[in-house]
Amino acid sequence: MKASFSTVTKLFASPLIVGTLLICQPSWAQQVPNLVGTWVGETNDAVIGAGTHYPNGKAGEIRFLKSVVTYKFDQQKNRAFSGTFTIASHTVPIVGSISADMVSGAMADQDGTYSFKVLNPNQLAVCFATTTTAPKNKDAGPVADCHEVTRK
Repeated sequence: MKASFSTVTKLFASPLIVGTLLICQPSWAQQVPNLVGTWVGETNDAVIGAGTHYPNGKAGEIRFLKSVVTYKFDQQKNRAFSGTFTIASHTVPIVGSISADMVSGAMADQDGTYSFKVLNPNQLAVCFATTTTAPKNKDAGPVADCHEVTRK
């Protein structure tokens, strides 16, 4: 008795499909990345005016600056984490949360909010934006920055 083409196809295709599904782990099965540690990088700031982290600017002056930044995350529980952020000898507490996709997330400190993406286990891409870093200082304008940090 001859096997039909569709029977042969089913016999070979079924194990192939099952094998592919087992090898290709779905994104919902990813583990929460461990962010605890010290991460260091350099900013790419676009700043208007002055402020706590950006002194010597004049009201309305647009400047493009680079500063060394350090994130020290010392606590993490599931997708939530905390630590400190340091720029220009100024250190502030920071909190964050990893999104359900286990790749992106958000952080916040007293000056503004951040978004981030895990590029690999030891590198993050971070963006920061705020309307001012010093609300009581009329010369402290908005800041926008995207940079990468590497775990040390």
